[in-house]
Amino acid sequence: MIEIRNVQLPDMLACREARANRQRQLIEEYKKPVVSLSMNIAGDVKNTPAISMLQKDGEGEFKSAAEKAGFALLFEERSDAFTGPESLLVFDTEDAQTLKNTGVALEEETPWGRLFDIDIIGTDGEKLSRPQPRRCIVCGGPAADCARSRAHGLDQIRKAADELLGQYLGDSLGTAAASALVREAALTPKPGLVDASNNGAHKDMDLDLLLTSASAIRPFFAQMAGFSAAYGTDIETLIKIGKNAEKAMFAATKGVNAHKGAIFAFSLYLAAAADCLMRGGDLVEKVKELAAEKVAKSRPSAPTHGDAVRAVYAGFGKEGALAEACKGFPMAVLAAKTIRETGDELLALCRVMSQLADSNVLYRGGVKGLNWVKSEASRLCAMDAVERRAGLRVMDAACISRNISPGGAADMLSLGMFLSELPFSF
Repeated sequence: MIEIRNVQLPDMLACREARANRQRQLIEEYKKPVVSLSMNIAGDVKNTPAISMLQKDGEGEFKSAAEKAGFALLFEERSDAFTGPESLLVFDTEDAQTLKNTGVALEEETPWGRLFDIDIIGTDGEKLSRPQPRRCIVCGGPAADCARSRAHGLDQIRKAADELLGQYLGDSLGTAAASALVREAALTPKPGLVDASNNGAHKDMDLDLLLTSASAIRPFFAQMAGFSAAYGTDIETLIKIGKNAEKAMFAATKGVNAHKGAIFAFSLYLAAAADCLMRGGDLVEKVKELAAEKVAKSRPSAPTHGDAVRAVYAGFGKEGALAEACKGFPMAVLAAKTIRETGDELLALCRVMSQLADSNVLYRGGVKGLNWVKSEASRLCAMDAVERRAGLRVMDAACISRNISPGGAADMLSLGMFLSELPFSF
C-alpha cells in the first residue's frame, strides 16, 4: 500500500536533484532523449493510490503512443515514493520533438491529463518547450500567468485536482466494472449460465442481452465511483444511483433482470475502491462498513429470489446477499485471489460454486440442487485445466436439464474479475 504522508520542502528538493542526476546518467548511457513522466499535484501530499494509478496509466498510454510512432522502448524505470510517482523512459530515437508532441497530446486529450507533467530532456540536457502554454486546472487560462499572479489559492487548486482525479476514477473504475460483467458473460463454458455457446438454463436471456445490460449500467458505475472519489462514501447516494442503474438495466433488457445482484455488489466495491484510492484505507473493511450502513437504513423492497429462498430453506443462504456484503463478499475475494494466482477464471468460478450458498440455485433446485452443484464444482476444482473445461461442458448440460443456474456465483465471479485488476492486496 502506498504511504500517504506530507512532503516537506527538503524532500522535494532532494527528489528533484536525484531525478536530474538520473536523467543525466541515462542521457550519457543511451545518447537518446529521456522522457520524465511525473504528476502536477499541489500541496504537501504528492502521492495517493489514485495519483499513482493515474500516473501508471499515463506511462502506459505514452509507451503505446510511442510504439505506434515506431519508437522501440530501450529503458524504463518507475518509482512510487511519497514524494510522487515518477517514470523515466528512453526510446530508440533522436526525435525529441515527436516525443514532446506525444506528451503534450497525452496531457491535453482528457481533463485529468492536465495533472501529468511530461518532460522531454534532449541529449543536450535541456528540456523541450511546449508549443503552447499549459492550461490552469482551475480557470483554464495560461497556468504560468495564474502561478505568477497567484490568482488561485492552494485550496482551490487542490479541489480542482481532486475533481480531476475523481473524474478519472469514475471513468476508469466504471469502465473496469462494466468490462468485468462483459468478461464474465462471455466466459465459456459456464454450467447453467449464459455464455458464448448457449443460454444455459435461461429462457429469457442470451449473451447479447447481457452485453446490452452491461453497457446500460456502465454510466451508473462511473457515477458511483466518481461521487465517492470526490465526496467520500454515502450509502443513501449509492442506493439512489443503484436504483437508477436498475431502471436503466430493465429498460435496456425490456424487463429482464440481467444484473440486479451485480449492481448491488459492485456498488459497494466501486464506492469503497474510489474512496480508498483517494484517501487510503482497507478496501474490504470499507465495504463492510458500507454494508453495515445499508443494513441500518434498509427499507422494505420488492421480494427477491433470495427472500423466497430464506422463507423456505432456513440455514441455506439464510442470511442473503446483504449479510455476505457485511463480510466483504468473501466469495468475490476468493475469485479475485484465484485469478491473480492462477489466471484461470473457470477455476475461480468452480471454487466459488463449491462454497457459495447460491440463492439462485436454491430457488431453482432446492437443497438437493445446491448440494449437487457444490459437489460437482468441488470435483472440477481438483482437475487440471483441460479436464475441467470438459467437465464444465458436461455439468452445463446437466444444469440445463435440471433448470439450475448458479447466478450468484456468476455475480461473485464478475466482481472477482474486477477486484483482481485493482491495486489492492487481499
